[in-house]
Amino acid sequence: MSVEISRSRRRYSLHADILAEGRVELTVVVSTPDGVIQGELTGQVEAGDLNELGRLIASASVASAVESAPAGTSVAPIKATHPGQAWTREAIAYLEKRYRAGKGPDQLAAELGRSEESVRGKLYDLALAPRPSDLPSDPRPAAEPEAPRAYTVEAKRRAHPNAYKPWEPEDDQRLAERCAQGISLSELSKIFGRNEGAIASRLLKIQAQGPAVEEAWEYGG
Repeated sequence: MSVEISRSRRRYSLHADILAEGRVELTVVVSTPDGVIQGELTGQVEAGDLNELGRLIASASVASAVESAPAGTSVAPIKATHPGQAWTREAIAYLEKRYRAGKGPDQLAAELGRSEESVRGKLYDLALAPRPSDLPSDPRPAAEPEAPRAYTVEAKRRAHPNAYKPWEPEDDQRLAERCAQGISLSELSKIFGRNEGAIASRLLKIQAQGPAVEEAWEYGG
């Protein structure tokens, strides 16, 4: 099953495959109208959990809009607009959440519009980091995060020509036959123009037989 919804600045595509034992594999792709992929999610869940997951996502989107904001008031900005600006509750909550997720003080300083010294001081106040004066005089600089690479469906199809295309019955039959012949997962990926994750999931769905099926389970099926 495939569903696509377009908005003024986003295109949302969902593809669902029914797997064995009542499981469903979902692939969600968010892209711009001209096809630049902004995000992608792939995973398997029990079919009976889909309704609850939908409710969870819906409630999270509502909660994010009103989090920490009293009724009838606007949410205070997280990013400081001038040096020395007082820390808001929202900024402190953001700092704590992102620091626990692995962000460094230098990265958080840029995101919050504050000096690194201010961020380190607040982390110390929250008992999340040592006192700034206790840090080594020449700490190892944090590695710069790699900027996310923009890519499109077209770009992915240059590597895997059939990426995101639905499987046809004849594709499944040919895949099962090639698997039974002993062809490896990586070779099947090349033959069918799809990445190894897609091949692994499909092998398990159609209950194929052959050495590549064992690779599919090891791959994460």
